[in-house]
Amino acid sequence: MVSKLTFKNDKPKKRKRDKAGEVDDQDDIYRSKTSSSSQTQKTQQDHEDHEDNDEGWVNAKTKDDLNGPCMFILNDSPPLCMASDGSGKIFSTVIKSYDPSNVQQVFVLGNIVQSEKYTLKSYLGKYFTVSKYGICEATSEAIGPEQELAIERKETGDGWVMTSAWDKYLCLSPNDVRCDSESAGFKETLMIRVQAKFRKRPSKTIDESQRKIHTRELEDKVGAPLDYETIKMLKKSFRDGRLNEAILDVKEKMKTDHRC
Repeated sequence: MVSKLTFKNDKPKKRKRDKAGEVDDQDDIYRSKTSSSSQTQKTQQDHEDHEDNDEGWVNAKTKDDLNGPCMFILNDSPPLCMASDGSGKIFSTVIKSYDPSNVQQVFVLGNIVQSEKYTLKSYLGKYFTVSKYGICEATSEAIGPEQELAIERKETGDGWVMTSAWDKYLCLSPNDVRCDSESAGFKETLMIRVQAKFRKRPSKTIDESQRKIHTRELEDKVGAPLDYETIKMLKKSFRDGRLNEAILDVKEKMKTDHRC
């Protein structure tokens, strides 16, 4: 093992001891704190990277996210997921992960043109259909009232509710999937999982207080060339959110000076 490089005039480093006689190595404490802080920052960064990642599945947050492949999950214990089979039967299945484990658990969500209503397709391309008796199946080739669904987010949390053309709520239970509930309770409150790449990203708006304004822009707003002191004053007013008021004062002063 290679030892630390030392020089002739170096003084040996003293190690402090506490009252109990134990070694209090400040360097070790510093390194430990630094390592812990770095690990916390790394965990936070990993979480932010995951949120910004276009891979995998995420919870739908807004109606703009309701597009493309999706899963409908009842966050019970154990969680249940709505699924369809080759005959078009709709049923619930227990899941271990909030990502799909087979294509039966995935539906394709679409918005009806010039409407607030949605449609669902099974993995076989058949439309999700609700009869007036609340029976659900995925067997239709075309869109009609029985295939139109309203999807609304609840006021709190990530829960969504889905209603049929007869204003009945979709309900997931361990034994069945029906759309005949009169009110939105626990079993009618669903988590909708969508593919991250189809999610609509919120636009990043620029805070006006952080934006810089150029002299040319100020002169265009005033309609005349400006001297250094006026430009400096207007830029400060811009940062303080008082630009329009300051411009009016400058224009009024120019009119007064012109009359004089």
